[in-house]
Amino acid sequence: MLHHQRLNGPRRTALLVAGALALVAGGLPAQQRTPPKKAPVKAPAKTPASKKADSTTVAPKADTTPPPPRIPIGSITGTVFDSLHGIPLEAATVSIEGTDRLSLTTVKGIFRLDSIPPGTHRLKVDHIVLDSLGIAMVTAPFDIKDGDASAMQLSIPSAATLVEVSCPPARRNLGPGAVIGRLLDADTDQPVEGARVSVAWLEMSLNAGLRKIPRVREALSGGDGVYRICGLPANFEGTLQAIMKGVTTSEVRVKAEGTPLVVQGLKIGNANTVVASNDSAALRRQKEAATGPTFSAARLQTGNAVLTGRVINASGGPVVGARVDVIGTPGATLTKENGEFMIANLPSGTQSVVVRQIGFAPEERSVDLSTRAPAKVNVTMARPATVLNTIVVKADREVGLERIGFTQRKKVGGGYHLDGDDIMKRAPNMLTDLFRSIPGLRVVPSGNGMDYTVESSRQVSGSCVKYFVDGAPFEAVFPGDVDRILPPNEIAAVEVYNGISVPAQFQAAGQSSCAAIVLWSKTRVDRPPGRK
Repeated sequence: MLHHQRLNGPRRTALLVAGALALVAGGLPAQQRTPPKKAPVKAPAKTPASKKADSTTVAPKADTTPPPPRIPIGSITGTVFDSLHGIPLEAATVSIEGTDRLSLTTVKGIFRLDSIPPGTHRLKVDHIVLDSLGIAMVTAPFDIKDGDASAMQLSIPSAATLVEVSCPPARRNLGPGAVIGRLLDADTDQPVEGARVSVAWLEMSLNAGLRKIPRVREALSGGDGVYRICGLPANFEGTLQAIMKGVTTSEVRVKAEGTPLVVQGLKIGNANTVVASNDSAALRRQKEAATGPTFSAARLQTGNAVLTGRVINASGGPVVGARVDVIGTPGATLTKENGEFMIANLPSGTQSVVVRQIGFAPEERSVDLSTRAPAKVNVTMARPATVLNTIVVKADREVGLERIGFTQRKKVGGGYHLDGDDIMKRAPNMLTDLFRSIPGLRVVPSGNGMDYTVESSRQVSGSCVKYFVDGAPFEAVFPGDVDRILPPNEIAAVEVYNGISVPAQFQAAGQSSCAAIVLWSKTRVDRPPGRK
C-alpha cells in the first residue's frame, strides 16, 4: 500500500534532487556500463564569486500571516405545528427578522436555520393559513450566543384562542363560533376591501315550533382583505358568500363540527372579469340543482375564465358522459371518453362545480377561477346514489310546497302534479321513469341506446320540452341528459304542463307552445327563504 506524506521545505527539495540523481546513475545495468576514457587532467577553473552566490540554495520564508478570525455563529432547529387542523405546518417560511436567514418547513413541520450571528433575535413564520387569519406569528425576543444550537417548538394558536382575540365579547355572546378568511381579487391576488361577506345556515327554533329558520351573519372585509364573521353556533353547516359591487362568489359550503373556528378564503372577480346576465327574470335566477340548500338569489354570471378537469370512478377509470355544471353560470358540459371536460366563458372568482352521473351521488367542489390561466379540478365519483332516510316533518314539506306555489297551481289545474308520496309509489330508478305514464309525454331511447329523452306527444316534432329545476331553467347539453338532472330520491315534487297551460313563470320567450317539466328538489322545498 502506498503512503503519501506531505513534505515541505529544503528536505523535500533535497529528496527530489537525490532521487533524480539516483535515477540517472542507475539507468543502465552494471555490465552495460562502459568505463569512461581518461581525459587529460586540467586545472580546475575558478568560479566567480557572483556565480557561487547564485548557486547557493535559499530556504523559503515561513508564512507568518495569522488565519482570519472565526465568525461566531449559532443555529436553530425546530418544528411548527398547526393547532387548528392538528397537523404539522408544511411549507411555512421561518425567518429571522432583520437577516436573510430563512427556512421552509418540511412535511413534518421541521425547519433549520444556520449561520445565525450572535445577538437578540425574533423568529417570524409566514403561511397562507396565517394570511387567511389576518395574524402575524412572531416569537418573543431571544438571545443567540456563539456556538449555540437551539431547539424551538412553534405552533399556531388554538381555535378557541383565535376566536377570543378576533371577536369582541358582544359578538361571542351570540355564539362561540366564527368563520375567518381573506378575500382576494381572483385576477390580481390583491386584497379586496369593503366587500360584504356572509354566512347563512338553518337553525332549529323552539319558538317557531321546532321549525328550521334561516340565520345570517355578515362582516365587511378589511384593508388586508380579512373578514371575521363572529357569533356563530359551535356546530353548524351552511354557506359562505362574498359580494362586491354586484359581483358575487359562489356559495361555498362551510361546516363547523367539533371546532369553534372555520378558516375559509375566497376569491372574487371584478367588473372587468365578470358580467352579470340581464336577460329575462327566469334567466337571472340561479340555475340551482346542487347537492344542498343555497340561500341567495344569484344572477347568472359569465366571463373569460376557463375550467378543465377529469372525472373518474373509485377504481381510477374515466366516468364518461357525466354532467358538469358551474353553479350560477350558463357553463355546463359532459365528460369525454377519457373523463376529461372543458368549460369556457366563466366568471372569475370562487365558484362551485357540481358533477352528476346516473348511479352516483352528486359531487360538489369549490374552485378558484381566473383569467390568468385555466383552472383544473379532478373529481372522483365513488358514492353510490342511495335513498336517504331524511327526517322531514310532513307538515313542513306541505308548507314548503305551498310556499313555492306548487299547491296553488295544483288546485288551479291545467297540468299534471306529483308530490313526494306519488313519486315514492312509482319507485323510479331514473328520472325518466317518472314520465313514462304521464299524459302528454313519451320516453324514447336516445341514439346511443343507453340514455333516454322525453318528448311531447302533443307535438309533431316532440322536441320542444323545457326543464326547470327549482324554478330556474335547465338546458340539456345532449339528448339523454335529463337523467343527470337530479336523482329521483332527491325530488320533492314534479309539475308537467303542455302548450297553453304552461304558467307564465315557466314559459320561455317565443316558445309558449313548448311543454314544461318543473322539478322541485327536497332541499329547495324544505328550506325557508334566506339571503337576499
